[in-house]
Amino acid sequence: MTGPNQTTRRLTLSAAVVASVLCAALTACAGGDADDSGQGGRRAGATSSPAPEQSSAIPDSDTVLSQKAQVKNALPDLGAMGGLEGVSGDISTADGHLDCPSPQECKGKWYGHDKFALSGDTHYVNFEITTYTNRRDAKDGLRVEVGDNPTLSKPTFGNESQAYTKEGGGLTGEYITMRVGTVVATICVEGGESEPMLTQGATMFAERIAQVQAGKKATATLPQY
Repeated sequence: MTGPNQTTRRLTLSAAVVASVLCAALTACAGGDADDSGQGGRRAGATSSPAPEQSSAIPDSDTVLSQKAQVKNALPDLGAMGGLEGVSGDISTADGHLDCPSPQECKGKWYGHDKFALSGDTHYVNFEITTYTNRRDAKDGLRVEVGDNPTLSKPTFGNESQAYTKEGGGLTGEYITMRVGTVVATICVEGGESEPMLTQGATMFAERIAQVQAGKKATATLPQY
């Protein structure tokens, strides 16, 4: 026969066992969270992963490319183009380019261009660059360069950009004009298939300009195959 003291003792022991089991379970859960995340008990996967760092982001620089040597450095050379054949290239003051009415009214300072042969006698890629003394003028230059030509859907390059098609010299080309800080740059592929050269070239060109704006030697090149 069980007495009152024995019943009370059994209930007390049962409560202790339950408390001990619950405590162990909570401790195990807390420990599992810390092991999964390694960050103070935050469960792995409990929160969304942070967005990957955009290492290729281009700074919106105020730096002005005021020297001819800087423009030459920013333009792709044969080494950056994977050995493509160079066709032509030149750097000059920007006044007089794109129907600029006079040096006083022309906002661009330097204008440079390079042309490379992709294949045959009509398939080319062109790079053009115009430097400005501030970002506001560069924004205006971008709008003037793009004009009202039919637009294309492409990613954004530099700090802002627009892809479009334009006819010139009897050829229809696909263009990307972008602003990189105080610089407006255009890449055009004409006379043949534009991709992947158009987007890869725009990425490389923007990186080269940003490197020069940062006071470095331009080292960006096209991807190696």
